[in-house]
Amino acid sequence: MRAFAAGWPVRLVRPRFVSQEAADGTLVAKRGVPSPYPLTSFVVLAPLSLLPWPIACAVWIVFNVIAFGLTLGMFASLAVVKWTESRTQVFFAMGLALAPFHTGFATLNPTVLIVGLSVGAIWAATRGKQIMAGILLGIAVCVKPQLGLCFVLYYLVRRRWNVVAIACGWTVAIALIATFRLTASGIPWLSTYLENGRKVFAPGAINDFTTSNPVWYNMINLQVLFWQVTRNVSFANWLAVLVGIFLLSIWLWLVKRHSSCQLLEVSALVLLSLLPLYHRFYDASVLIWPLSWSLLMARQQYKHLGLLIVACIIPFLLPGAALLSHLAEGGRVLITMKSRWWWTTLLMSHQVWFVLAISLLLLYGMAVWCAPTDEREPTTSTAESEHVK
Repeated sequence: MRAFAAGWPVRLVRPRFVSQEAADGTLVAKRGVPSPYPLTSFVVLAPLSLLPWPIACAVWIVFNVIAFGLTLGMFASLAVVKWTESRTQVFFAMGLALAPFHTGFATLNPTVLIVGLSVGAIWAATRGKQIMAGILLGIAVCVKPQLGLCFVLYYLVRRRWNVVAIACGWTVAIALIATFRLTASGIPWLSTYLENGRKVFAPGAINDFTTSNPVWYNMINLQVLFWQVTRNVSFANWLAVLVGIFLLSIWLWLVKRHSSCQLLEVSALVLLSLLPLYHRFYDASVLIWPLSWSLLMARQQYKHLGLLIVACIIPFLLPGAALLSHLAEGGRVLITMKSRWWWTTLLMSHQVWFVLAISLLLLYGMAVWCAPTDEREPTTSTAESEHVK
């Protein structure tokens, strides 16, 4: 921890808590820094470390802005819609308004970039650019595996072996570089990494999903809900994992049973990936996937399903849980309200409920919108088939 404080960028103002909490060993638990991101992420981001902090920060922001703009444009391209159409403009407006993206920009979190890389990978793969798709997915997995791996899983299920092989090969190569570099330097990286991971998920730490953590409401995984009901950390973890496996099994069954509906299938998978694993509010940026399907792709006879999904996404136009917490801390909420079960289980946890609802709606959409396998059109490409539907 003292090494972290000593390495603080020279031209960046250092908050008082950094030195104090680094000295007493609570910096990781209270602030989540240094964050236990995978070693591969540091290799990918290493070029930025060569720049002075103000320039590196500016470059990172520019990368994220470009990634976000390309994300919106590539979704319009995948859906084969014109930018002048009203539905496209509504999609752009809602995409710009999604609060998880705002949080990602404000915290300089890599989620914004990962969403752009994943959309770019899908876009490239639909156009036969297998190498580009694999490299983009490999970078996404290296930086944020909890989001990137679900796209690799999708192509694995769809037997797109080239994309999977390139993504995995890229990831393994970067992992070997990171491991060799640290091992050769004699740094006890594994024990330190595991220790930091233990601290950030300890009771009351920044990644704890119970109310012992002052900012527990920022998390959007199912453990938040199950702990509110059971008040048992271990049971909440196991229940979240079991529900996640069950819903993933349904997704796999639907994918095997029905013809390819790429945008809908990926949308369902990325939402399901949020449920059993640790995710914070900015990771809800992946809601751009179901938003794109609902506004750009849903057929007329299923417009009510699309509108229902959009309605469940609307609460994410505001950082609702953080706003409620701010109101409560400012005394604008009655003390008696904050002590009621529905305040934490329903209101403060509403983001998790909506993520779960959207996931179920997307699975239902896969069941009713995608044609059975025996009705698949053999000569129609994935992108064209999506557009026709």
